[in-house]
This record gives sequence, structure tokens and C-alpha cells, in this order.
Amino acid sequence: MTDVKSMELRLWHALLDDDQAARLRPEFQNGALHKHAEVLERLGVINGVELTELNELADARYADAAEVFMAELAHRSEP
Repeated sequence: MTDVKSMELRLWHALLDDDQAARLRPEFQNGALHKHAEVLERLGVINGVELTELNELADARYADAAEVFMAELAHRSEP
């Protein structure tokens, strides 16, 4: 199970670190991260504490992407 956990967490973090996904479709990135983590917890690959930690990381990434988007939008509307 350790190999599966290691591989799945690498995949999860690869999506978390995907700057293009965060920039273009942060809501889909966030949803995919949450769903992946939920499935891992349901299958017993991670526990409830790890699920909470992964979801917090996903939400922080989404918040960062939203902040960048709002800053870019404000910059574009400047005269």
C-alpha cells in the first residue's frame, strides 16, 4: 500500500503544482484535487487527517489563484 500511496500523492501534488490549471481553470483544479483526495480516503490509502490536510492545501492553492486573477483583472482595468 505504501507504493500506491506514494504514487497517488505524487499525482495529487503534480495537479496541485500545475500552474496552467490554476491560472486557466482554478475551480476545476480545486474540484479535481478534492475528489482525488476523497477517493484516496475512501479506499483507505490516506486517513481522515491526511484528507483534511490535502483539502486545506487545495483550498489554499485556489485562494492564491483567485488572488492572482483579481490582481490581473485590476491591472487590466487601470488607465
